[in-house]
Amino acid sequence: MNARTTAALALLLSTASCRRSEETASGSAGGGTVPTLAPAPSTPSTPTTTTGPFGIPIPSIPGLPSLGGSTAPPPPTNGVTGTETTPLPPGAYDASGAFTLPFMEQEAQYLLATVAANLDPTQRARIANIPLNFLPTMTEVNAAAGCTRGGRSFMVATAAILVLHAATAEARAVDELASTHLLQDYTDRTVRMVRSEQVVRGLDTGVVPAAWALDQRKLARQRFLFDEQIGFILGHELAHHYRGHTGCATGAAPSQQQGEAEDLERAVSNLAPLFNQPLELEADTWGTVSLLDAGARHPTGRWTEEGGVMSMEFFARLEGLSGNSPLLFFVHSHPPAAIRRPVIQLWASQWRNGTRPPLTSPLQGGNGGLPLPIPLPIQFPGR
Repeated sequence: MNARTTAALALLLSTASCRRSEETASGSAGGGTVPTLAPAPSTPSTPTTTTGPFGIPIPSIPGLPSLGGSTAPPPPTNGVTGTETTPLPPGAYDASGAFTLPFMEQEAQYLLATVAANLDPTQRARIANIPLNFLPTMTEVNAAAGCTRGGRSFMVATAAILVLHAATAEARAVDELASTHLLQDYTDRTVRMVRSEQVVRGLDTGVVPAAWALDQRKLARQRFLFDEQIGFILGHELAHHYRGHTGCATGAAPSQQQGEAEDLERAVSNLAPLFNQPLELEADTWGTVSLLDAGARHPTGRWTEEGGVMSMEFFARLEGLSGNSPLLFFVHSHPPAAIRRPVIQLWASQWRNGTRPPLTSPLQGGNGGLPLPIPLPIQFPGR
């Protein structure tokens, strides 16, 4: 990576911080306004230099997240570890404390409906009637938004992506309560499996201490983290539709089309990226903002960006790997996680200060509603 690309990374963050403020136009039944927190204490005006991905020196921009630093996600911004206090339904988890697939699919539908209900009315109208489909495959880790050959909008998530995020949520919940290191162990194991081109699985049987497997505090935190992660992913995919990236989200009632099953299979099996990097970063921006909007009204603990950051930290470990592992489709079809994580953190910070992405910015030069005057795509080693 040359000096021009390094400078471009820093310019990405500084450009994004200049986006204008807009009032929240939620239109949800719950009403309310987005909370505005006191600005963070001022930082020294002299930039410092940190070591970013692959040992690249990157200047730190005062007041913005760094590309380097700790791999631990930030604590919830409300000062309390978020947990879901609503009781889990029967059949939500098995004897080991792992979530069952039927519950994960049910929870994903709930998360999609909740995020969609808190969108701006115009955005919400565009994604009305778009179904969330589930594919039972455990050989593709993916979520996607697209159009069938008949022109119908769809969203799809595989069983593998739900299982993967349920495992990271459970591992971190146990780590926080029992001072274990299951998330690190699971990440290390998954990296080894990816390098061996194996199918990714959930936590191994028996790794969760028996005393914690069915502990209600663990299950509540586990659900909360799963919701934050999957809520961000679904918010990201929704944004592809209502920001016009797919071109088929019109709010029209769905109709059955021949070949839909094949279209859905192809959406998660085609190794060609569906969108370019600027559009993926715009979807990250709106996925973050829409989850925070919904989380501000979530009655049992506000969702924050920690789930999105947690996912990026996990995927960052997989950057640069080669091979045909099913997990690598999701990694290689998106910008580097080291770029996505600061974008998520930046817009979470902007959201708390009352600044929102513009609702009406036109798509310009394929860069979506957030024009990015930097050379994209950014290629990292191993890509």
